[in-house]
Amino acid sequence: MKRYVSCITLGGLIVGVLLGMPVFRGAPSGIIASVHAQVPKDTEGCSVATLNGAYGFFRTGITSAGPLAAVGLITFDGTGAHSPARQTIRRNGVTVRDLFADAALDGPYEVDPDCAGRFLNFDGSVAGHFVVVDGGKELFILSLSDANDVYGVMRRIGGHQDR
Repeated sequence: MKRYVSCITLGGLIVGVLLGMPVFRGAPSGIIASVHAQVPKDTEGCSVATLNGAYGFFRTGITSAGPLAAVGLITFDGTGAHSPARQTIRRNGVTVRDLFADAALDGPYEVDPDCAGRFLNFDGSVAGHFVVVDGGKELFILSLSDANDVYGVMRRIGGHQDR
């Protein structure tokens, strides 16, 4: 029985070494398939023109002043130059901006071909990051303001399909 167990153990060790040798040399073993994320060939990618028209959004999270909840409207111009937004913001239970009473905030935006993007301040600093999904119908957003953990979703309003 000991001899049988020893043979099985030795055989397993030899197989393990033979399968692992190509990996140790920096080459694939050929046994395990290599997997790579790929964008389908029929996908166009993204640009600033992908975002064109009105979007409704919500944001939520924690700021240095306490919890934040916000809803609003933003209109992308399709050129990256302007994205005026109106929103109601409540911080720590207190309304600090009003969708109907306060002037719109504005700023440029950038979109990379892989559909990652940035909200910019007019001085060029980055205010937030976003990812464009579903051909521009929706964005996942994240604030980069200091001491903030604020995120949200923007969704295109209506059937606007300019791209």
